[in-house]
Amino acid sequence: MRYLFLITLVCFLHVAHAQIIEKVDVRLHKSDPTALQDVIIMMRDQADISAVANIRGKDAKATYVYEHLYKHASMTQQEIIRLLVEHKVRHRSYYIVNMISATCNYETISMLSRRDDVAYVIEDGKFSMLQPPARDESFGSGNRSATWGLNKIGAPTVWSMGYTGQGVVIGGQDTGYAWEVATIKSKYRGWDGMTANHDYNWHDAIHSNQGSNPCGYDSPEPCDDHNHGTHTMGTMVGDTDNNGDDIGVAPGAKWIGCRNMDNGDGQLSTYVECFEWFLAPYPVSGGSGDPTKMPHVINNSWGCPPSEGCNSTNFSVMELALNNLRSAGCVIVVSAGNSGSSCNTVNDPAAIFEGSFSVGATNSSDAIANFSSRGTVTVDGSNRLKPNVAAPGVSVRSCIKNGTFANYSGTSMAGPHVAGLVALMISANPQLAGEVDQIEDIIEQTAVHLTSSQNCNGTNGTTIPNNTFGYGRIDAVAAVNRALDELFVPFIKVDQFGYLPQAQKIAVISNPINGYNNTTHYTPPSSMVVKNSKTHQIVYTGTPTTWNSGNTHDQSGDQVWWFDFSAVTTPGIYHIAGFPDGSIKSEDFVINDQAYDGALEAAFKTFYYQRCGTAKSASYVAEGYVDDICHAQDTICKYINDPTNVSLFKNMSGGWHDAGDYNKYVNFAWKPLMDLLWSFEINPETWQSDSLNIPESGNGIPDLLDEIKYELDWLIKMQALDGGVHCVVGVQNYASASPPSDDTATRYYGPKTTSATWSTAGIFAFAARQFAKINNASMQSYAASLQSKAIDAWNWAMANPGITYYNASNNLASGEQEIDAYERTIRQLVAAVYLYDITGNVNYSSYVESNYASTHMMSWGYVYPFESVVQVSLLHFSQLKGITPTVANAIRNTYRNCVDSQTEYIPSYTNHTDAYRAYVKTTDITWGSNETKSTKGNIYQEYLHFNLDNSKKQTILNITSDFIHYMHGVNPNALTYLTNMRSFGADRSINSIYHAWFNDGSTLWDDVRSSDYGPAPGFISGGPNPSWTLDGCCPSGCGNPANNSLCITLSPPSGQPALKSYYDWNTDWPQNSWEITEPAIYTQAAYLKLLSGHIRKSLDTLPTGKQVRFNTDLYFNNTARSVVLTSPDSTHYRIIVDNTGKISTESVINIPSSSTLIKDAYLITESTDKGLLIKAPDNSLWKVSATKSGTLDAFPATVPMSNYIESTIGDVVVIHPGYGWITTDTDGICYLITVSNSGKLFSKPIQCD
Repeated sequence: MRYLFLITLVCFLHVAHAQIIEKVDVRLHKSDPTALQDVIIMMRDQADISAVANIRGKDAKATYVYEHLYKHASMTQQEIIRLLVEHKVRHRSYYIVNMISATCNYETISMLSRRDDVAYVIEDGKFSMLQPPARDESFGSGNRSATWGLNKIGAPTVWSMGYTGQGVVIGGQDTGYAWEVATIKSKYRGWDGMTANHDYNWHDAIHSNQGSNPCGYDSPEPCDDHNHGTHTMGTMVGDTDNNGDDIGVAPGAKWIGCRNMDNGDGQLSTYVECFEWFLAPYPVSGGSGDPTKMPHVINNSWGCPPSEGCNSTNFSVMELALNNLRSAGCVIVVSAGNSGSSCNTVNDPAAIFEGSFSVGATNSSDAIANFSSRGTVTVDGSNRLKPNVAAPGVSVRSCIKNGTFANYSGTSMAGPHVAGLVALMISANPQLAGEVDQIEDIIEQTAVHLTSSQNCNGTNGTTIPNNTFGYGRIDAVAAVNRALDELFVPFIKVDQFGYLPQAQKIAVISNPINGYNNTTHYTPPSSMVVKNSKTHQIVYTGTPTTWNSGNTHDQSGDQVWWFDFSAVTTPGIYHIAGFPDGSIKSEDFVINDQAYDGALEAAFKTFYYQRCGTAKSASYVAEGYVDDICHAQDTICKYINDPTNVSLFKNMSGGWHDAGDYNKYVNFAWKPLMDLLWSFEINPETWQSDSLNIPESGNGIPDLLDEIKYELDWLIKMQALDGGVHCVVGVQNYASASPPSDDTATRYYGPKTTSATWSTAGIFAFAARQFAKINNASMQSYAASLQSKAIDAWNWAMANPGITYYNASNNLASGEQEIDAYERTIRQLVAAVYLYDITGNVNYSSYVESNYASTHMMSWGYVYPFESVVQVSLLHFSQLKGITPTVANAIRNTYRNCVDSQTEYIPSYTNHTDAYRAYVKTTDITWGSNETKSTKGNIYQEYLHFNLDNSKKQTILNITSDFIHYMHGVNPNALTYLTNMRSFGADRSINSIYHAWFNDGSTLWDDVRSSDYGPAPGFISGGPNPSWTLDGCCPSGCGNPANNSLCITLSPPSGQPALKSYYDWNTDWPQNSWEITEPAIYTQAAYLKLLSGHIRKSLDTLPTGKQVRFNTDLYFNNTARSVVLTSPDSTHYRIIVDNTGKISTESVINIPSSSTLIKDAYLITESTDKGLLIKAPDNSLWKVSATKSGTLDAFPATVPMSNYIESTIGDVVVIHPGYGWITTDTDGICYLITVSNSGKLFSKPIQCD
């Protein structure tokens, strides 16, 4: 991902420029206040079009950007325009930047600057075409081949492949264009071979003529008042010269043009006007723009030195216009400048900007032209590497306005070669249209490497890229071949979202030996580097290490190296590259504490997209995914066994769609709900946010619990009054529609079953534990209700064992939801665990202790990724009070011993078993392998959470992060296995999934590469599946020729190493893409559980107040004394422990006079191993402190030998409401402990000081 400022929005509006005094450019302070001056009135409120990052396709992007910018400017400029009209001020409104150009006196300028809606008023600065090098022009054919530049970049070879730029439109803003010159006339979009139509194809931004100009002003047809523009256009699209030699890189492309200069000089406003016209071209006489007519690429062979009016006050205006056009999907090619040969001479807009694709000039020997400007960019303080690439720019032959031909030199001649190359690439792969980052990356990474002895600002000229040639001279053949290579896989794999600063960071470098990508090879150099992606400066150098002595990794078919760059901890944007040749590089990634926040939020939001019965409102979804209420018919769901009996119709609305279909299964909801609840249990600090932008956000309850509650409320509807639970809601005959609101098929519910009821009992019981943690009266009531319903479910299932229902054989829904006898016993066992936890009823614990040994974990001595819920539930059971110690120890020892010693667990990490560092056995790489990967990572996370061996903490953290990195791009396919995540930093994310909403062939949602939007962000695809096959009806028994024609072998995914058995596609039967790309709520939940352990969310800070801190235990050597907290109604409650270690409170009517009072302050025990030492009634001593779940727990303790504070006769009393006790868990997370009016203790994660 190129981490551009995408849309810089208003950031520049807050920069205090020295040259702006009280919001007025000092250049406008004239001695004559009545003198008229050309100014730019910059509006403070700039449009936010960041949502365009979720849109795919040039037309869709351009339309979105145009509509949002235009609407925003129209709304915010009304009052100022009214004032300008009232004062008879000549003006023009713009929307590509929210600004107005005007000609007015200083009195008007001063009046405008005092308005709150005006950011500042600046001079409408002059711009000019790039000044050519001395003696750059010659006529006639000369001794040099007129087409040397085209031959040098390989354009004729690309033409012979059938790609000439056909279907692509190139734009140019320059001195104008002599459109009737024969070699470019037929390429003009406004010419149909018989007549000309200049509407939408030509615009003149010169509206007044100060002197003699052959074109005049407001020219109604293309005209060139120089020769410069016509010459550049000939290089882009021209046919042949008078010698019959080809002159244009993309002769099959069409062109449109805008004149932004009057005899070589323009103004800031004329350049912005051309940018705006390109975004949505409009007729010559004016009128509405049409963004679908935006060109694919524009060439800009002009610049603005300070002598022409450019300065820091107007850089940002031009940059915002350029960025907004770029965000609409237009490639912005800019000549680097002719101010070389010194360093730091790329110093004029627009070449200096991050969003421009800047081009230096080379000669026929691939030497840099002496005049070509060099980087770095210092004028804006960025130290940005420029140019991006180089192209032929010396003695380039092209047409000029009188119909003859001339050889010109300059970077103005180099830029058009690149614009033409963009057209060739898009004609070869139309799916690249609008994908600016991808196009630029391909051009850079396929360029011919050229180096220099010139070192600029710490960047060695012998490295790639450098400040002389950038990545090198463009290579059209290599770029087009890469554009055609749909299955190209980058050699250097990194987590595309990034890394936490202090975490282990290891990139995987691969050389494909076997598999679909083994036609390209790479051996890393002896040195690899980490580079700042803005400046390309090296921040770390290291040596890659060979994996397994260079042997091929069976699961991937790759030869692999590892590159450890854990030493890089400074936040920033980086990439990894070889040294000195840095043309092979990784995706950009960030290092910061928020690296995974976007991924977490996007993956979480998919549960909202999966909601049944809820409209997807614009306030909560990304652009393009608004939908009305779906499946309203669920409110009158029919009973599958008696569908005409109206008395049996039930309201089964709500809940989540299970996967790629719209059915809802109770048994399939069990694991995702358990995983999400465990995510909250293990990592409560991650999920405190109440602002993840779902409808319930802002209600004071963590959004994760709100989302879980949406599913729980559906399960409550599925439970009958007698406690039994109906098993499924779905359709018959696979009925479906897109979007979900269009699905009006009759919906049915299934009967009550034992398995669904056991599943629900466990879910309700564990959910009751989590909702009981929320200090909110309605949530306390909800938790109590869940507990009661869990008991009802248990009782029904005990009375009704063995009741099953096989929905698939009854033509209901799609997936078979019934489970086998062993799995039913497992769900009963899990329900018993959590019912004991919340009730303390020994009947439940007795059941667990009598049956836990029959689980596979205990009987096999093996922790199995496909039985993760029962395994973590048993670990939880092992730490509950009242459990037989031998049972608890057996559970913990079995889990620990397996993870410690089984070859697929910790030994696979220490022995480097997996080249991609996230080992799952090949036999476990099956349908839904991405869920298995996440679940395997969660097994390690649970090992850590339950303190099975704290000496391995760092190892476990490294392993869990490796599984996250696998999901984020460190895998043989170099894919982030989440959909549509480019706006979050992952360019190589999933484009297409099997899902009824994002259905096959949809022009809106099917595929990121071909639809307007593609699937919504954040869905996790199923994952590699070597057992994928075409349906059994193939090759000829699938019903009709159209179906049979789909029976073609796809490789990939077939015939591949296990981890390359993936294909990014979406088709229905008989290709069965669901076996690889279907998402599911259980895959999402497993991933969120894993990722939540590596989120560093900002927590609420400690409220202002005094603090009484102890770096010791507080020892109360008296059975009747402890810490006393004060409730909101000023009741005092003492924290007490009974003889079994159970924590509770007792009200304190009279505080002992000997007590220590903490007034208007918090009590803080700040060390991770410190807490309260409290005596039970039997004089046993218990240590009370926060667990990793944020709850308080008590453990047997002994009187400390040192480092404690003892209270023998009094309490320690936090005397005032609103304060509490702050304790720290063993991971260093701080929790604020408070007491409610009823005496219940609550904890909340807070930011430690």
